[in-house]
Amino acid sequence: MSTDDGIRGLVVDGVEVAVERSGAGTIATSSPRPYLHPVRTLGGTVVSAHHPGDHDWHCGVGVAIPDVDGVNCWGGRTYVRGSGYVWRDDHGSVEVVHAEQHDTTSAEQLVWQGPDRTVVLREDRTLRWRAVTSGWELSWSSSFRAPGDSPVHLGGPGSNGRTGAGYGGFFWRFPECTGVVIRTADAEGEAAVHGSAAPWITWSAVFDGGPATIRVEAVDHHDPWFVRAEEYPAIGSALAWDAPAVVQPGAPLIRSFRATITDGGTLAG
Repeated sequence: MSTDDGIRGLVVDGVEVAVERSGAGTIATSSPRPYLHPVRTLGGTVVSAHHPGDHDWHCGVGVAIPDVDGVNCWGGRTYVRGSGYVWRDDHGSVEVVHAEQHDTTSAEQLVWQGPDRTVVLREDRTLRWRAVTSGWELSWSSSFRAPGDSPVHLGGPGSNGRTGAGYGGFFWRFPECTGVVIRTADAEGEAAVHGSAAPWITWSAVFDGGPATIRVEAVDHHDPWFVRAEEYPAIGSALAWDAPAVVQPGAPLIRSFRATITDGGTLAG
C-alpha cells in the first residue's frame, strides 16, 4: 500500500470533510494506526495535521494509547518510571480488520497488536458525520475489549509517573495556527483547561484557510482534557491521566465524543 492510504471519504452536503487513512505507510516507530486527515471545515479550511516535523507519530484525528499492557501504541519514545523517555522496541500497530459503511455511518472492528503482531486489545469503532447548523458534526465512539481472559491495562506517561502528561486516548493534532483560544464552560487558556474534566472543550484559531472553531464534547465519561498550545497545537482526552484505565474481560471500556467543526471564531457553549 502507498503511504497511509485513504480508506474512505467522509462527505457532508457534497463536501469531503475528512479522509480516513489506514496508517499503513506510517513507520514502525510511530505506531501505525488508522486516523482522519485532512479534516476540513465545510468552507475547506484544513484543521488537522499528520506526521509533523516535531512529532512524526501525531496523526490527524484518532485514538492512540502509549501503554497497552506494555505495548507502545502511540509512537516515539516510551516513558519509563524513574528513567524518563527512552527508545524501546515496543511499538505496536492498529489495523481495521472489518468495516461497514452505511451512508454517513462507519462501523469498524480493529485489532491492536504488539511488535510480534499478537493481539493485545480489540476495538469496535463507530464514526458518524452530519451537517449541523454551525457546520458539521463528527461522532466518534470507541469500545475497547480485552482479547482474552485477562484484564488489559491502558496507560501512558501520566499513569507511569510523569505529572501533567496524561496523554493517550482520543487525540486531535492541529496544523500551525495563530490567535489560539482554548476554553471550557468555566476556564480559558492552556494552563487552566489542561487537566480539567469539563464536559466540552473548544479550540478556536486562524488556520491557513481562515478562522475555525473545533468543539469536542465528552459524551459518556469525565476524563481530563490534555492540552498543548505553546509547544505544539493539540487537544486530547486523557484516558489514563494519573492511573491506568483497566479493560476487564467481558466488560468493554467505552469512550465517545462529539466534535463540531465550524468556520469562523469562538463557538458558544
